Amino acid sequence: MELSIALAFALAVGLFLLGQWLTRRASRRHRQTLAQLQGATLLRTLELLQALQKHRCLGAAQDIVSVSQRNALARQIDRLWLNWPGPSLQLAPLQQDWPQLRRNPADFEAHCRMIEALLTVVEQLEERLCLRDTAALQGLEPACRNLEDLARLRGLAVRAANYRRCPAGLHMQIRVLCRRLDDPARSEPLHSLLQRLEVELLEAPQVRLAPHDCFSLLTPLIDGRLHDLRHTLKAHIAAA
Repeated sequence: MELSIALAFALAVGLFLLGQWLTRRASRRHRQTLAQLQGATLLRTLELLQALQKHRCLGAAQDIVSVSQRNALARQIDRLWLNWPGPSLQLAPLQQDWPQLRRNPADFEAHCRMIEALLTVVEQLEERLCLRDTAALQGLEPACRNLEDLARLRGLAVRAANYRRCPAGLHMQIRVLCRRLDDPARSEPLHSLLQRLEVELLEAPQVRLAPHDCFSLLTPLIDGRLHDLRHTLKAHIAAA
């Protein structure tokens, strides 16, 4: 009788411990799956930022090459918005605003609002994935905001280049961004690019840069920095 009680007790303890182990295992797998989804969403957000920034830059363009490039970017953004896990990750369902923006590509400020919302998503996911203190990234969201300053500068410069002389409103916005971004001691080749904008766009009696020149001037630098950022982020996510 005592043996039976002991065996029953041992079995109950064993089942309890097994249940605890299975619960912890399921919880760990759930956290891993959630982290993978958040990491994939973060990488997709960076792709969306890059595509939306270019789409904004080309939004008011009328030449065949730029319109074709803008349409290709719109199709890329369509694909990136598919199955956006906004509500499931408690993120804003931003894809709902895209169709209207797609129909009005020249709306610069609407692009800026959507990009700002995506930067908030970057900040949220950075916190959830504990990336803020990762030395290799040195602050993902601030880096993205710095790139947005560059991308916004590119878009404004492209618009200004459509005029014979840079309009006062655009001149002021471009000047503010150039001062914020410039650091001759550390930011080559950016410093040289900003100097060229100064001489050939802002202060020239007649604008000497075409819109496609402004796009080509800053895009390789922006794309290169984004590529490095995504590469570092992918490596960190894979290691985690």
